[in-house]
Amino acid sequence: MTALSSIEFPHWLMIAGALLLILGFVGLALRQRGVEAEPDSVASDQEPSEPEADLDPVEAYNRTAKEKRRNRWAERSDDSEEPLNSGEEMRLGSK
Repeated sequence: MTALSSIEFPHWLMIAGALLLILGFVGLALRQRGVEAEPDSVASDQEPSEPEADLDPVEAYNRTAKEKRRNRWAERSDDSEEPLNSGEEMRLGSK
């Protein structure tokens, strides 16, 4: 018998799991390298990928809703740069 044929089932599962983990890390590294290699993708995120005239009403609504959410998050992140009030100041201000 060879060494590989004497390995039991749980050990095969551990080997397969380790191989999948390694493949996942390799895929993650390759994907991040691809993102770093494409700096023009930031500019393309802000421009619509397809003309507005080709959109049906549902897609147009979804796009505007997404832009509104993005603007709200940007406003919230701008507001969060201000120092936060302590609990006492908040209680005094709410009276």
